[in-house]
Amino acid sequence: MITAYNDYVQSHELLFSSNIYDDIARNSETAVESFLENRRIWDELNHYKITGQILGKHPIFSWFRRVEEIRRLKVSALVTLKIRLENNLVRNRAAMRKQPAHPRTAERKDRIASMERELAEVNRLLNF
Repeated sequence: MITAYNDYVQSHELLFSSNIYDDIARNSETAVESFLENRRIWDELNHYKITGQILGKHPIFSWFRRVEEIRRLKVSALVTLKIRLENNLVRNRAAMRKQPAHPRTAERKDRIASMERELAEVNRLLNF
């Protein structure tokens, strides 16, 4: 939460100190994303403070659930998942190289990052 807040404050200050359009665009995107991340974290913490229960809407909780699903898989299913993830990563990276300005580039980057995290967990469980 502190990092998201600090990123927001820093990019917000840089937003008004630059005259270059690209810097303004990058800093405004960083400021908005950091603000939204900080807000999601704050909502989780405030809900826990009030109710004593986890809200569970932050994306980290869906990742925790996915890790638990992966850990419950048998070795054969882990190997199948590893092969599928590697093939999907190759396909998505190739699509990113072929069309870097595609409207869904951000979504593709997020998907690739998610698959890389899953693959790292699968490799860890298979001792690769």
